Amino acid sequence: MTARKAPYSLLRRLTGAFALAALVVFALIGAFLYRSLSRELQRRDDIEITGKLAQFQQLVRDAGSLGAVQANPAMFHKVLLSHPGVYLGIFDQHNRVLVEHADQKNVDLVSVVRDDHPVGTPYTCDIASTGPSRCIFAEESLPSHEVVRVVVARAASDRQSLLESYRVDIWVAVAFGAALVGTLGYAVARQGLLPVRSIGRQTSRIEAHNLSERLDIKGGPVELQEIALSVNRMLDRLERAFVRLSQFSSDLAHDMRTPLANVISASQVTLSRTRTTEEYEALIDSNIEECERLHRMIENMLFLARTDNAQQVLHVSELDAKDELGRLASYFQGLAEEADIHLTVEGNARVAADATLFRRAVSNLISNALEHAFHGSSVELSASESAKYTVIEVTNQGHSIAPEHVDKIFERFYRVDASRHGSAKNTGLGLAIVKSIMELHRGKVDVASYGERTTFTLYFPRATGT
Repeated sequence: MTARKAPYSLLRRLTGAFALAALVVFALIGAFLYRSLSRELQRRDDIEITGKLAQFQQLVRDAGSLGAVQANPAMFHKVLLSHPGVYLGIFDQHNRVLVEHADQKNVDLVSVVRDDHPVGTPYTCDIASTGPSRCIFAEESLPSHEVVRVVVARAASDRQSLLESYRVDIWVAVAFGAALVGTLGYAVARQGLLPVRSIGRQTSRIEAHNLSERLDIKGGPVELQEIALSVNRMLDRLERAFVRLSQFSSDLAHDMRTPLANVISASQVTLSRTRTTEEYEALIDSNIEECERLHRMIENMLFLARTDNAQQVLHVSELDAKDELGRLASYFQGLAEEADIHLTVEGNARVAADATLFRRAVSNLISNALEHAFHGSSVELSASESAKYTVIEVTNQGHSIAPEHVDKIFERFYRVDASRHGSAKNTGLGLAIVKSIMELHRGKVDVASYGERTTFTLYFPRATGT
C-alpha cells in the first residue's frame, strides 16, 4: 500500500526557499568580493616590490662596485624604513650576502630565487620564517663589470590577516542577509497567500443549499484566476447535476407513486365489499399492469445507473445495419398494423456497435415513433455512412416537437405531452436510455422536427480502417 504523504506548510517552504536562495546568492557575492580583494591586495604588493626592485637596482648602479654596495648598506635600509614586511637581499655571483634587510632573523632570500622564473616578474614564494610571500629578483651589471643579484620579498601575513577579517565579515553579512531575506520572504509569502486563504474560506461556505454561490476572483492575482475559474466551473457542473438529481428524485417519486397509488386504491375499493370472481380477476390484471410498469421503470433506472458509473461493458462488433433494422421492423410489425402505420427500411451500411444496446436504442426510437405517428402514416428506418459515422435515422409523420422541448426530451422523466405523464407504458426514460447508449459508444443522438416530420438520428463512430 502506498505510504500517505504528510501535509506540509507552503508558507514555511517558501520562507525556507527565500532564505536558502539569499544564502546562496550572498555567499557567491561574498566569494566574488573576497577574491577580488585578494587579487587587488596582491596586485598592490606586486607594484610595491616591483617599484622597490627598480629603486634598488638604481642604487646598486650608482654605487658602482661590490665593495661600495657592501660598505654603504644604510642607503638601502633607509628606503625600507617605511615599508614593514618588505625584505631586501643583495648577493654577488657566489650568493654571498652584500646587503640584507629584514625585520626578523633567519630570512633566507637566496632560497626563494627561482631561476626558471622570468626575471623582474613577481611570483608567490614561501619563506620559512615568514610564510607565503610575493617575491621578485633581478641581476644588475655594475660599472665595475661585476654582477649582483637583487631580491625583494613582501610578506603576505598582513594581507592574509586583512583577508581573514574580511572573510569573517562576509560570513556574518551572509548569515544576517539570509535571515533578513527569510523574514521578509515570510512576510511577503504570508501576504501573497491571503487570496488562497480567501478562496479556501469561500469554498468552505459552499454547501448543498447554496450551490449557486461562486468564488469571487475580482482583484485577485492572475496566478489564481485559472484555479478560481476551474472551481467555479466545477460548481456549475455540480449545481446542474444536483438540480438534475433533485428533479430526477422528484420525478421518480411521482412516477412510482402513481402506479402504487393505483394498486392500493383499486385494491381498497375492491375489498370494500364482496366482489365477483370476474371483478377480482380484473383487479389482478390491473395490478399486474401497474407492477409491470414499475418493473420496467426499475430496470431502466438500473441500466442508466450502470451507464452513469461506466459499469456497462460494451461488446462491440460489426453489424449489418440493414439486417438489424429489418429484424426490428418485423418485431414491431404487429403494433404498427394495429395503429395502421407502415414500417419501411432503407439504406445499406455497416455499424460498429454492441448488438444488444444497438437494438435497444433503435427499439426505443421505433416505439416512440409509433406512439406519436399519425394513423395511416409511415415510420421510416434508414441506414447510411458518412466520413466519420454510421448514421441510423428513424422518421415518423406526426405532430412536430416544439423548439422549447427539443433540448429537453433526452432528459430523464421528461415528457413533451404532460397529459401522458401517467401513462402505463410511458416511463419517460426511453430517450434518456438512447442518449446513454450513444454516449457509451462515444457517439451522439440528434433530433430534427419540422412540419409534420420528426427524425431521430443516431451517429455511431465508424471503426478504424473502414
